[in-house]
Amino acid sequence: MTQRDLYIQKSKNTCEHVYGMDPNSIPVLHVLLSEEELERRLQKYESSLSIIRKFMKKLLSYLTETPTIVVTTDHEGYILDSYGDDSFKSMTDSLGITKGVRFDESTAGTNSISLALEHKEPVHLVGLDHYHNCFEQVACYSAPYTYENGQLMGTISLMTTKEYASPLHLGLLSSSIDTIEREIKLNQQNDQLHLYNQMLMSATPLGIIITDQEGIIREYNLSAETITGRNKREMIGQTIAAISELDPFFDHVCTKKKSLENIELTLSALEEKKCFLDILPLFDDTNNQLIGAFAQFRDMTPYYQLQEQVIQSEKLSAIGKLGAGFAHEIRNPLTAIIGFTQMLDVDDQQTKYVNIIKDELERMKNLVNQFVMMGKPTISQRRTGNLTTLISETVELMNSNAHLFNVEIHFDTAEDLFISMDASQIKQVLINFIKNAIEAMLEGGQIWVSLQKNIKNVTITVEDNGQGMTKEEVKQLGTPFFSSKRSGLGIGLSICFDIIKAHEGKVSVESEEGKGTKVHLTLPYQRGEV
Repeated sequence: MTQRDLYIQKSKNTCEHVYGMDPNSIPVLHVLLSEEELERRLQKYESSLSIIRKFMKKLLSYLTETPTIVVTTDHEGYILDSYGDDSFKSMTDSLGITKGVRFDESTAGTNSISLALEHKEPVHLVGLDHYHNCFEQVACYSAPYTYENGQLMGTISLMTTKEYASPLHLGLLSSSIDTIEREIKLNQQNDQLHLYNQMLMSATPLGIIITDQEGIIREYNLSAETITGRNKREMIGQTIAAISELDPFFDHVCTKKKSLENIELTLSALEEKKCFLDILPLFDDTNNQLIGAFAQFRDMTPYYQLQEQVIQSEKLSAIGKLGAGFAHEIRNPLTAIIGFTQMLDVDDQQTKYVNIIKDELERMKNLVNQFVMMGKPTISQRRTGNLTTLISETVELMNSNAHLFNVEIHFDTAEDLFISMDASQIKQVLINFIKNAIEAMLEGGQIWVSLQKNIKNVTITVEDNGQGMTKEEVKQLGTPFFSSKRSGLGIGLSICFDIIKAHEGKVSVESEEGKGTKVHLTLPYQRGEV
């Protein structure tokens, strides 16, 4: 007895003694998938069913004289597709062999589909090999098909009448399944490769455009959208001429069939962007014919901006070193001149002019000292101190100067707040910002100084209702040699920013022209022993 005969005998015994089936009855295939579940499985198997149908239709074209239908199931025996000879199909439909029905031993008795799924090998049943007598005129040939990893996908079956039964059918079916499995594997690999390509094209910061040999855009990734400012949906199907900056380079590559690399160009999107462009011709591997062009371009604008900043920093560094050197050399003779000026014995009429000279010399001395300080790294020597008291003393000190400009300074004394700081440097910062607030008033005004704290930081706010600044001026605050005042040199605030930075804090400024300015000095709340 062959292995096949053993399968059949075992199945028939099960149908008789376990399921208690009557071989003279007509089986009712009553296990059905819901419409939603059937649709879900059809979507899952969509690609495979398309491949199976293509090859099995071709096989049926060679069996035109044989009434045959093809039935495809999933790995549980649920029918997902059936087609073939219309006259024979009407008979199978009458037996309930339709989409969504489960073909298993407990309902259909001994059948080739269940045996092929159970034993994972091709099986054929002819006539009374089936358990039910109603199948005595039917010949069925079923073979399993699998995924690349050997996991069972389902079965493909050929059903015909008994008079056309032939071992050739099982051979044809097995051969077709070998081809189908290879095609499914290739299709899965192509899908996976396409997915990887899409992921790479979506994730890369490089703009990518692919055209055919006629210059029609076929691929256009997200980075290309961002850099060119043109939407992918609008660009797919258009000619590359729609991007005038790229058109001549694509034309050159497609005409000369040679690549171009590191082409520097400017793309005019919402704002101009400087890019480096590479374009490669694409060839068909079969006949080496040109099929299109591949372009990748990268936005180099941030690089150029950084380059400009570096150049500017180097200029400022050179100016700073030169200025600090000059200031250091000027300070010594300047001190001597101030000293000798104070020793001058002049009459009352000349005293007025001498005082002017002294004031201007003192001003020069202060400017020179600032230059010298700027040339040195800011080092803070922090100790625990009362920040509230420091602010209060600074406000009181600046009040005398504020009265000259008809300005009032308000500070609501808060609770004592002890933090780690370099008191003299913080005082210097406060004096600078309060002085700037006073000078921002055209005809008098108000200044409010406040102090807030949270778990991590303390913030000193200096607010005025002066003339305010533009957004561009706010952005440049703290830049060496930039000042919004006509007579300013832009040194004082630069030093203040460095001091706050040395304290691991930050300076933020809110300002609006005609409405005043708010300066927030945020310092870490590093409380020490009092």
